Amino acid sequence: MARKGENIYKRKDGRWEGRCRTGRLSGGKAGYISVYGKSYREVKEKLFVKKGEQLAGKKAGGRLPAGITVREAVDLWIEERKGGWKESTLATYRSIAEKHILPELGRTPVAALDGELYKRYFEKYRVRGDGSCLSEGYLHQIHILFGQIFRVLEEKYHCRLPELPSSCFAVKKGPPPAASHAPEEGSIRRLEAYLLKEAEHGDHTCLGILLSGCSGIRIGELCALQWKDIQFEKGTLAIRKTMQRIRTFETVWAEGKPVTRTGTKVVVAGPKSRNSNREIPLPEHLLKLLEKMSGVKEGYVMPGKKKEYTEPRTLQYRFQRILKELGIPAFNFHMLRHIFATNCIMQGFDMKSLSEILGHSNVSTTMRIYVHSDMERKKQLMAGYRMAVA
Repeated sequence: MARKGENIYKRKDGRWEGRCRTGRLSGGKAGYISVYGKSYREVKEKLFVKKGEQLAGKKAGGRLPAGITVREAVDLWIEERKGGWKESTLATYRSIAEKHILPELGRTPVAALDGELYKRYFEKYRVRGDGSCLSEGYLHQIHILFGQIFRVLEEKYHCRLPELPSSCFAVKKGPPPAASHAPEEGSIRRLEAYLLKEAEHGDHTCLGILLSGCSGIRIGELCALQWKDIQFEKGTLAIRKTMQRIRTFETVWAEGKPVTRTGTKVVVAGPKSRNSNREIPLPEHLLKLLEKMSGVKEGYVMPGKKKEYTEPRTLQYRFQRILKELGIPAFNFHMLRHIFATNCIMQGFDMKSLSEILGHSNVSTTMRIYVHSDMERKKQLMAGYRMAVA
């Protein structure tokens, strides 16, 4: 959709022109000043400078330029910070801004964004009756982004902006949302037997799912896996990359106005954190199966039918199709990671080793997210309890 209120146009002579208000003329009409440049971005930067100079006829000198909107502030924040972000992080932030910030507040002047307006904005996303309400955790993430946006404005214009209230929502720390119920043990046995049989016959999709179930790697890490990442002589698997489909945003011009077009693309990049770069020892039976099916070093472990890789969305679809074929109630691919972690605990893995295998930053993350004792396990532990320890 067109970005309303920017007042930047391409002239017939090929140059770009931007206009901003300077106040009222003697006759009461609005006064404007124009800036020119060879590109849209150049003019936009010049407009920011002009807005910083026009307040009361003086240079901003420690004050936020009058008239800067939330949309302009978001654009400036992204431009200033994107060099330090992964492409997927940039896409996530752009998506949050385009979906949840700009439709409601894009044209609002930053100076008008006071505590009451801010609270009303969050309340809208909490009480919507169309099922589009946002969780408190997601609202907290938006609040953090606003803090980052304000910080960029403060750094650029050497001004101090009022602190936005966090009292408009409450984020309670506690256990994460309960995962969908894990499948019964019999279902897992049937799934494993099917995957082994199909992998033995050369099915790379089943091989990949089996690999994830026996190592706890994430779906994006699995899809990005290449044969060179498997060290057969060491018996280990190296996680160095992850694959995901991200949203893209492109500004094009239509009828003299900027229009943002969205799309998606698949990216392969470093994993989500430093701890996600790791080596995982593999069980002997799985190593033999992998070696039997290994391909060229630069090739993907799970090649696609038309592409050299299988992307996470496609793998998730194939996984659900296998569950349906086996008559197993549907569950998310990520549940394999949960099952792996829980089974490792039941088999006596120490927390430190398991945390490193999963690529977590610390042991508490592993305990909080993946390890949940069930009632049967608690009964087993309590059955032999005595007050007096022998």
